[in-house]
Amino acid sequence: MNEEVIFYYALLAGGIVCVVLSVLLYFWFREDTGIEFSLFFRLVLLCLFGVGLIWYTAPSLKYVVSHDYATIKGMCTVEYDDQSSPRTIDLYYDETGDSFSFLDRADLGAYGPDVPYTCHVTTTKDHEFEISYRIYDVKTDRLLYSAE
Repeated sequence: MNEEVIFYYALLAGGIVCVVLSVLLYFWFREDTGIEFSLFFRLVLLCLFGVGLIWYTAPSLKYVVSHDYATIKGMCTVEYDDQSSPRTIDLYYDETGDSFSFLDRADLGAYGPDVPYTCHVTTTKDHEFEISYRIYDVKTDRLLYSAE
């Protein structure tokens, strides 16, 4: 399992934990001494944050669990941000305008909009979550890097 799939499951699990924890804490604090407004407000925010994470990840759940992915192929440019934490690599498709970001670093030697590559990006069918990518040389179609 790669980092992107683990990140997806972490978002989903984090949402479930936030919702369950906020409900349990609400009932636990309510029975003891009553609940103050500020604590109630924080618990509502925690619950809404959890619901937001679940709302964001749930539509792609069937694709991730069943490994029903789509592969996007085409000319792309690769940009690498050395200053960001965690280090990410961004793939931009010139023809479609799609962009994908991965928690990885490909040692290609040259980056930027002036250096085209052929990229194969595997995503969920709804294009919400990136799974893996492969970068090929434009001229020779030789595999330069694979994050699978």
